[in-house]
Amino acid sequence: MIAQILVSGVAVGGMALAAPALAAAEAMDTPVPETVNTASALPVSCSSSGGTSMTIVDGVNACGSESDPSGIANAYGLGGVGYAKAVAGAMAIGVGLDGGVGASEGSGGIPAAIGVGPGSVAITSVSHGALSIAIALNNSQALAADADQGVICQGVNALAWNVQAGRACIATPAGIWML
Repeated sequence: MIAQILVSGVAVGGMALAAPALAAAEAMDTPVPETVNTASALPVSCSSSGGTSMTIVDGVNACGSESDPSGIANAYGLGGVGYAKAVAGAMAIGVGLDGGVGASEGSGGIPAAIGVGPGSVAITSVSHGALSIAIALNNSQALAADADQGVICQGVNALAWNVQAGRACIATPAGIWML
């Protein structure tokens, strides 16, 4: 499922790159094909509980959420892709903003992923947990996973933390630190 979200993020990113080209074509009075949709300025929000699922794709904004009967999943996209999947009582949150992808899934606990800016990918994937957070900004990546997979931070603006596993990392312009 995470791979599907990343593929969706790449597709949405491609659409985001096409929008400036369309604007330039319009500025030069070049005809634009009727079948091309421009980006929507309105954010999208998906919420699932009680075993439901929801998906919205609107221009460069996309979200998806899934839950089992005991989970609550909330996802939000504004110029990005947010995805959340919650099972076994989890409260999952996924946020993608301004070209970012935030995808979280968890069994129990509170998994949260926030991707903000172009090239940012934040993923939280825990099979049982307390609080797990992944935050990535422009061109950075963060992963908070189970204890056996740990946490990963790449780029210069990332944070990942799995409270139950006692693992964290931070990526800054000065370097990457593992805690």
